[in-house]
Amino acid sequence: MSPSPGTRRHLLVHRYGDPEARPKAYIQTALHADEWPGLLVLQKLIPMLDEADAEGGIRGQVVVVPFANPIGLSQRIGGHVPGRYDLDGSGNFNRNWPDLSAAAAERLAGTLTGDAAQDVAAVRAALRSAAADLPRRTSNQELRAVILGLSIDADFVLDVHCDSEALLHTYANVRHRDLLAALAAELGSPVNLLELEAGGGAFDESNALPWWKIPEHLEEPVALPPACFGVTVELRGQSDVLETYADADAKALFRFLQRQGIVAGDPGPLPDLPNPPSPLDAMDLVATPRAGILGYHKEVGDMIRTGEVIATLYDPEALDPVAARLDLKAGTDGILLSRFRDKLAVAGDRIAKIAGSESLSYRKAGALLED
Repeated sequence: MSPSPGTRRHLLVHRYGDPEARPKAYIQTALHADEWPGLLVLQKLIPMLDEADAEGGIRGQVVVVPFANPIGLSQRIGGHVPGRYDLDGSGNFNRNWPDLSAAAAERLAGTLTGDAAQDVAAVRAALRSAAADLPRRTSNQELRAVILGLSIDADFVLDVHCDSEALLHTYANVRHRDLLAALAAELGSPVNLLELEAGGGAFDESNALPWWKIPEHLEEPVALPPACFGVTVELRGQSDVLETYADADAKALFRFLQRQGIVAGDPGPLPDLPNPPSPLDAMDLVATPRAGILGYHKEVGDMIRTGEVIATLYDPEALDPVAARLDLKAGTDGILLSRFRDKLAVAGDRIAKIAGSESLSYRKAGALLED
C-alpha cells in the first residue's frame, strides 16, 4: 500500500523453475535494512541463476528477493539508515513474525492421512492459505503477508543478515543439524548455532516452526517431517561489503542449491566444516551495566577464556576516570563471535557475543538473543 500520497513501494522477485517443481528454495536479504552484505551477495548470485536458467539447469524452483524491506531502506535520519526497527512503532523487523501453525491446523482438520508425501503437500497448501489471510492493515503487516506468501511453502528458506562486527555464522533449529552443517561447510562458517526453541518470532523460524507445531493443534496428531529448513545466515559485519567476500559467498550458496538438487551441476566435494555446531544457549552475551565509551581488548575471531577482559567501559562523566573504569569479562570459553560497532554504549547493550560449547545457566530458553 502507499505509505503517503505520492509515494509507492514494491518488492522485486526473481523466480526460477517450474512453480510446481520441488525442491523449492526461497532466499532473501536486508530484512534488517541496515545490513547490507547480502545485498551485494545476491547481486552476484542472481546472474549465476540466470545462466543456469538459460541452460535449463533449474531442476526445482528458486525464489530470490534481493531486498526484502523497502520500508526500512527508505528510513533515513541525518544520513543514517536505522533499518533494524520500523519507525512507525511496529518494532524489530525480524521479530514477532506470525506463527501460522494454528491457522493451518484449522484448515487441515481431519484431512491428514499419515501418507508423508500427501500430508506434506496438504500442509503446504494450508500454510499458503493461512498466509493469504494475514491482515494487511499497515505497511509492515502487508510486507509480512507478501513475503510469507512467497516463502511459507518452501523446502529451504535462507534469510541473509549480518551482525555488527562479526565472523560469518548461521542459526537454525536442532532438527536441521545436518542441513545446517552442509550449508555452513559450503560457506566456511566457523560458528553455527542450533536452537530447540529460538523464541522471538524471527522470519526463518516462522517458516520452519509450523512443521512441528501443527500436530499440537490437531485432535488426532499426525507426525510431520521438519519439511522446511529455515536458516539465518549472518554474513559477518555491517562493514563487510566486499567483492571478495560476496563472490565467495554467492558461489557457496549456488553450490548449496546444486547439492540439494535444485540446480544442476556438480558442486564438487563438500568442504570440511570448520567447527561443529554449538547450542545457541551456549552463547555468552557480554553486557554493559551502565553507559560509557568502549575500549576493546579482543578482536573478532579471538579464542577467549572465561574471565578474560573483552573490553573496558570508560565513564566520561566520572570525576576520577581511572577509578570509574569497568572491565567487561567473558562468561565462557569460546570464540569472540561479534562485538559492538558503535563504541558508545548504554546500559544493557550486549557489546560482545562469545560462542561457547556448553549451555549457560543464565540463558533463557526461547529468548533468542534478547533483542
